[in-house]
Amino acid sequence: MLRVAIAGAGMVSLYHLRAWSTVAGARVVAIADPDRARAEARALEFSVGATFSDAKQMLDKVRPDALDIAAGHAAHRMLCLAAADRGIPVLCQKPLAPTLVEARAIIADVGARVRLMIHENWRFRPWYKQAREWLDDGAIGVPVELELATRSSGFLLRDGKRPALERQPMLASIPRLMIGEVLVHHLDVACSMLGPMQVVAASTHHGSEGVLGETIAAITLRGTAASARVSGDFTDPEASPFPTDAMRLVGSVGTIELAGNVLQLDGRQKAQARFDLIAGYQDSYDAAITHFANALVHEQPFATSPGVHLQVLTMAEDAYRLANHDTSP
Repeated sequence: MLRVAIAGAGMVSLYHLRAWSTVAGARVVAIADPDRARAEARALEFSVGATFSDAKQMLDKVRPDALDIAAGHAAHRMLCLAAADRGIPVLCQKPLAPTLVEARAIIADVGARVRLMIHENWRFRPWYKQAREWLDDGAIGVPVELELATRSSGFLLRDGKRPALERQPMLASIPRLMIGEVLVHHLDVACSMLGPMQVVAASTHHGSEGVLGETIAAITLRGTAASARVSGDFTDPEASPFPTDAMRLVGSVGTIELAGNVLQLDGRQKAQARFDLIAGYQDSYDAAITHFANALVHEQPFATSPGVHLQVLTMAEDAYRLANHDTSP
């Protein structure tokens, strides 16, 4: 039995706990949150036996086989190092840190003491997993161009409220928003499809009153044999409040397109797959956490290892510099 402790009992912890409940041979044995009442509420909901207000105390008393960090950025460093000090492997919610410099420091301090996976679940969404399977099967030949976009009206006022902020209030105060918090997902998907990429151009726009960070961004990427454009706009009045992706992947002999909930293959063969986009959100947590557990138990590589995550954060940093949004190294 893989005994797991969770740090953080906020909104995303619900999806983490649901995912762990689907992993055969694993059990969440404790939850910690500075707000003990939140931890207790989650524990009651999922029949978890122990709660703590201090994560270090939880690790010392419970001695879990793994720590799942579902807390915010500010706590990532402390929690990763606390687990590493105790020899406990870590799954940490993305991004590992708000900046590349901070992420490098955490990874260096953890070192080889424990295994670390970044919880980047976008590539595990069912439609991207299916697209990856078609691509690996050679259905569209050699990939040459990718267009990947996410759209939402979540930062626009609806009945006096901004839906995205009702769901995640912290988004209003994040200075690196559309690239650093949202498009890091899509940069990871692009790399999973096309391999390592470099940023050649980027732009950002602050388009929502009361939101600190940028709400619109576009990034142009170039790889060895392919190019990509990744973009996001959460102030699109034509879009749903729930973020929705669109993708067009062009290969040497065909295309794969995602529009709404339909993924279409037109290449060496033709195929179509339909998905439940709402259910797919939980599915991505299920798949990412199952991957972590299996890779940990069987000593296999993590798909979203620290090295992979640093590549993504490097692209995000480059995008901010090219957009004149930030000058951090």
